[in-house]
Amino acid sequence: MQNDRTLSERITFYLIKTIKEEKRLTQADLAERMGIAPASVNKWMSGGTPAIDKLPQLCDILGITPNELFGYEQEGLPQEAIDLFKAFQKHPEYHNSIKKLLNMVILDIEN
Repeated sequence: MQNDRTLSERITFYLIKTIKEEKRLTQADLAERMGIAPASVNKWMSGGTPAIDKLPQLCDILGITPNELFGYEQEGLPQEAIDLFKAFQKHPEYHNSIKKLLNMVILDIEN
């Protein structure tokens, strides 16, 4: 179970899943996208933990939420909302447009 793991174990789990099992990304690709040395990614895969400021970027690249990384349950969220969020993460080219649209909807609801 993911929640029983430490943060470094969860990071290692997601890196191995993404890099070795799903082969969506190489260690070198991840390092380049994050602007770090490949040795850092190798260290993380061996149980090291990235700097806290790298975690949001790492989550984005791996296609997971910070809640997943930290082992928090997403109670109360319908599966449809989780699926939409994951689909949103896969298309960074639309992030700004979707954020603007959501802000407009929130403002409309508040007024």
